[in-house]
Amino acid sequence: MSHKNLEIERLRAVAVLLTIIVHVPFKQLFHPYLYSSFTGVDLFFVISGFVVSQSLLSTLPRPLGDTPVQRLERSRQSILAFYLRRVFRIAPSAFFYIFLYWVVAYVMSATGSIASFARPADIFREGIAFAGGIYNYAMVFGGIPTNMSHYYSLSIEEHFYLLAPMLLVLCGRTSYRLAACAICVALVLFVLRPLTSVSIANLTHTRVDELLYGVVIALLIDKYRHLPMWRFNTLAGNVNAASPIFMRLLRAPRMRAFLKTVFGITLCALLALLPGVLNTDILGRSGQFYFSNAALCGYALVSVALVVLASLERGWILNIRMLAPFLEYIGSRSYSIYLGHVLLILVYNDLYFRFYERIPDSLKLTRTGYLIQFAVFMLLVLALAELSYRLVETTCKDLGKRVIRNFMEARG
Repeated sequence: MSHKNLEIERLRAVAVLLTIIVHVPFKQLFHPYLYSSFTGVDLFFVISGFVVSQSLLSTLPRPLGDTPVQRLERSRQSILAFYLRRVFRIAPSAFFYIFLYWVVAYVMSATGSIASFARPADIFREGIAFAGGIYNYAMVFGGIPTNMSHYYSLSIEEHFYLLAPMLLVLCGRTSYRLAACAICVALVLFVLRPLTSVSIANLTHTRVDELLYGVVIALLIDKYRHLPMWRFNTLAGNVNAASPIFMRLLRAPRMRAFLKTVFGITLCALLALLPGVLNTDILGRSGQFYFSNAALCGYALVSVALVVLASLERGWILNIRMLAPFLEYIGSRSYSIYLGHVLLILVYNDLYFRFYERIPDSLKLTRTGYLIQFAVFMLLVLALAELSYRLVETTCKDLGKRVIRNFMEARG
């Protein structure tokens, strides 16, 4: 992408905050409808599919070629540069936190912790599984512990990154790419998910459809971005003496901005609340319906709507003066926040109950105590994320840019 889309950054913030809410042990602060919300990852997947595909498409040569062999030959440098960007973007922070998990597990074990997390050998095994690209499958089928279970989403994205360039390059035309995405999505929805007997929430072949929705958005953005349907003056029509009052209000810039913000907030709220509602008996269902094919399709639909609106860059996504800069900051560090917050939760769970008798009554299992602990926890999460963002993530991204630039110059 030629510039940073701030509305996408705000959506990243929403995604990581939803993820934190479902993981933190302070759930008494929230209504069950909210703390059952694990849809942050669904939103992350659609965002990732969109951003990564748009970035790759912008670097592909024109024309690509008439045959698959010609397309691969002409796109070889773009594909290699794409893989290098992904490696420098994903791997350094991921392995930094794996090392940090191992160090913390070693320290906890040495201090007498009996928590399942305090086993450095288990962390090492999980790190090997992630390095081998099989973390999510090894986790689901019981081959490794699940101390870093949130790494399953990184494995899904890794598998997508391996396949996406081939899909976009070999298909060549937009129509062929869309057809390929449609076929892949249909296979996921109607074949792979129904035939999978284990949890469909953590496996690549049952979740890749959400990344493909992001690809479709990237393929169509230049066509739908300029449609009249996104313009309020088209909806309102020509204002004249006979026009209703609400049509005149619709033409007012402040009212348009207000309605856009309300609509974006409504979609974010729906994404947060929907799993919690499905996890109750309100709909007359029980069991794991909220992890079913139909439920995941619903989460993806809302996520797609949010990413489509964000791709327009017209103020639909949380364009609130005091809130937007904070969300953009969170969004820019969302990857580091996502990787590190579970580590702090594991440490908290161990230390809190090991030293519970020494904790002041105001910080024990009360709503006020949880509120204070949640505030401190969020500050620690942000501090750790800021540290890793500056020392690891940004440094390695800059290094990757230099490596890719030198690579392209040498190949050119």
